[in-house]
Amino acid sequence: MQKPNVLFLVLASLALSGCHLLYRPTVQQGNVITARMIARLHVGMTKNEVVYDLGAPAIHDPFHPNRWDYYYSLKRNYKPRIAEHFTLYFKKGRLARIVGTPRPTPRHIYGESDS
Repeated sequence: MQKPNVLFLVLASLALSGCHLLYRPTVQQGNVITARMIARLHVGMTKNEVVYDLGAPAIHDPFHPNRWDYYYSLKRNYKPRIAEHFTLYFKKGRLARIVGTPRPTPRHIYGESDS
């Protein structure tokens, strides 16, 4: 009576171990940036205004407190990874320059419309 139970457990574990081949979860990391957020971003903003508009930066560099990196990455099932990155530099507490091109996260990901 013990052997059928063991055989069932072995077969069930083998069947379930193959499930990761069929489904891969969507992995989203970083800040979701909308077109409205980018439109409000401009040189001369304070750090508090930037945090209010864009949220806290995804990457904090303890060696460069006046550099904020915003990064977004999305990996869906078997599709190529979407990745966006831009950097904000502050001088005397104000936004001095933007390196990289801030682009909005694709709308279909977070369900926002442009209307």
